[in-house]
Amino acid sequence: MPIVLDARIPAGPIEQKWDRCRFEMKLVNPANRRKHTVLIVGSGLAGAAAAATLGEQGYHVQCSAGAGQRQHHRPVRRAGSPIRA
Repeated sequence: MPIVLDARIPAGPIEQKWDRCRFEMKLVNPANRRKHTVLIVGSGLAGAAAAATLGEQGYHVQCSAGAGQRQHHRPVRRAGSPIRA
């Protein structure tokens, strides 16, 4: 059974595709914003700003911060302390 990929590209000339996509896009009515919950993954500076902005606009916002996000940071070693491998 083949997998069918649907990119949902609007029909018409390439010069008008983005404009047509923008005008046919379904938007959320401001009265219905409380019906939608937005999940923000990552509560860093940009995630917190996005959560604050969407919360002010009336959306229910949930933030999720990854537990293993600090794996790329090296522990701080004080001068004179032994190095552990």
